[in-house]
Amino acid sequence: MITKTVDARGRLTLGPKYANRLVILREHEGGALEIIPAEAVPAGEAWLHRNPKALASVRQGLAEARQGRFAQRPDLDADAPAPADDEARNRPVAARVARRPGARGR
Repeated sequence: MITKTVDARGRLTLGPKYANRLVILREHEGGALEIIPAEAVPAGEAWLHRNPKALASVRQGLAEARQGRFAQRPDLDADAPAPADDEARNRPVAARVARRPGARGR
């Protein structure tokens, strides 16, 4: 246990071990304070940490990637319509796909 003094402005120094670190200060009944080292999570990613199933899926995917196990990439040409003529056949795949009926362009 270490004894520290809070200064006149209400500040407490924790020393170089905690310099420039984010901490959570939890107040317990009776006035006891608990200091918990923390890390910030961007707001757009916080949902993942609140969703155990999604987080487990991401962790599994990362573990598989570390082992060199990757999913097969989809055959992007499988859904493309057959070219109508030589001119269409020479167009890039992206151009043929974008011209499909009902396809949205970018």
